[in-house]
Amino acid sequence: MLIDRADRDIYNAKWLISSAGNPSNDELLNDMAAYHVQQGIEKVLKYALHSICGLDETYRGYRTHDIMTLINIVSDHSDFSVPERLINAANDITGWEAHSRYDDSPVSVRDDIAEAISMYEELKEQILHTEEQITKHTEESLSNNKTDSVS
Repeated sequence: MLIDRADRDIYNAKWLISSAGNPSNDELLNDMAAYHVQQGIEKVLKYALHSICGLDETYRGYRTHDIMTLINIVSDHSDFSVPERLINAANDITGWEAHSRYDDSPVSVRDDIAEAISMYEELKEQILHTEEQITKHTEESLSNNKTDSVS
């Protein structure tokens, strides 16, 4: 499941910025953490495209790494509200995907990565709550339809 992969990316990022995983605050390890956070946020947004919007991998916009593009697609296809602080940070976080792997200079610091992890956790919680509400509404509608057809 895509959300499990996103959680693993965040787990890796947390380890890479922890005092145990990165005791010397190595900039390259921080960049690796930034990459994993970007991947986690990207994957959880793609999970939302599927679970909330009903879109799948065949949808053309699904094949992007751009966080703001994914936010816009989710917003265009649902009433789901992405947290404002993620919207404000989307372009910076998107940049972590390539810059953290190819640039010689560091792209992020622990505090920024920790903040992005917090954004991921907030976003994931909202997505799962919305998904739960959609499921509940669907089940209630099906139950009502069965009751109506029996009457």
